[in-house]
Amino acid sequence: MRTQPDPESAPRVTSIIKRGEKGKGLTKNETATLLRNIPTQGPLFKSLLAAADGLTRKQFGNTGEIHGQIGLNWDRCSQDCQFCIFSESWGEAGTPNELSEDDVLKRTQSFAKAKVASISIMSTADYPFERFLRMGTLVNREVLGRMPLFANWGDLSFEQACEVKKAGYTFYYHALRLGEGVTTKIDPYKRMQTIENAHRAGLLVGSCLEPIGPEHSVEELVDTLSIMRDLKISWMATMKRIALNGSPLAKYGELTDEEFARVTAVTRLFFGNRIFTMAAHEPSSLCLHAGANFLVAELGTNPRDTQCETEWGRAWDVESCKKMLKENGFRTFKGNLFKRYARLSLKNRHLTHLPRIMTNRLFAP
Repeated sequence: MRTQPDPESAPRVTSIIKRGEKGKGLTKNETATLLRNIPTQGPLFKSLLAAADGLTRKQFGNTGEIHGQIGLNWDRCSQDCQFCIFSESWGEAGTPNELSEDDVLKRTQSFAKAKVASISIMSTADYPFERFLRMGTLVNREVLGRMPLFANWGDLSFEQACEVKKAGYTFYYHALRLGEGVTTKIDPYKRMQTIENAHRAGLLVGSCLEPIGPEHSVEELVDTLSIMRDLKISWMATMKRIALNGSPLAKYGELTDEEFARVTAVTRLFFGNRIFTMAAHEPSSLCLHAGANFLVAELGTNPRDTQCETEWGRAWDVESCKKMLKENGFRTFKGNLFKRYARLSLKNRHLTHLPRIMTNRLFAP
């Protein structure tokens, strides 16, 4: 992805950036042109970030969201993702450990007290499905159904997706990861089928361009973005790959902050007004000026951390996220997120997700 920009492409790049500012989205070719021909400094880079930032602040009203994530278990995973600390072949999760129901409720209470906008429950793909459902039901009861719950488990059949919805989850987080089927043991088709199954079951779907590293080509990034847009995801993010010690991918290093911001900004312009929010993970001030408005605070386990409890490792807490949003000119959202997303659907005349929002407790207290 570290390409050599063509100096003669500047007029076309400027034209594409101006088109992206309108919020109608970009074509694959336009997206590839931006990724190839914008250096990580200078006027074109500044123009790109300003366009993505302006689009986000206009669409989302200078409002940022904070999401709380609870990682349930620390264990080796048979899917063997080469970028993940839970990898079966190289990962460091040697002694299995998992949160109890009380542990999960305490972390839920902590997030609720801090007034996060939504909560995610995350586990490895091998975590028992019925137990995952139970955790969702417990968390949903604790927050009285007043905020969206994200489920982040594994691939789902349609029947399982219906069970996830019934358990109290409203979003399913699922991504076709970069290198899927090569650096993981997962069939890419299963990932896409899970997103379709989640939609059929009435779940909203959040996704991410991840885990981005210097080894990924422009073509791979653009193709993956295009698939996610075609699958009509409603919540988008970017996440860079962390060069964990021992990972076979660590030899490639990591994106710089500027490279990550460039991908985030281009992703924002590619999707335009079709999404409800745009996250960049891990939290980055530069990305908050590149189209991102959504930060994630984490408790429990974390696939990018060598600490079993990530709050003692690399995770950000809610107060740090609030401070970062404020320092970068965003108000922290407080209120009913279902209603916010419904209003955004109507405002932007993008009604694909509205029926799912309406069935996910739009009128919760």
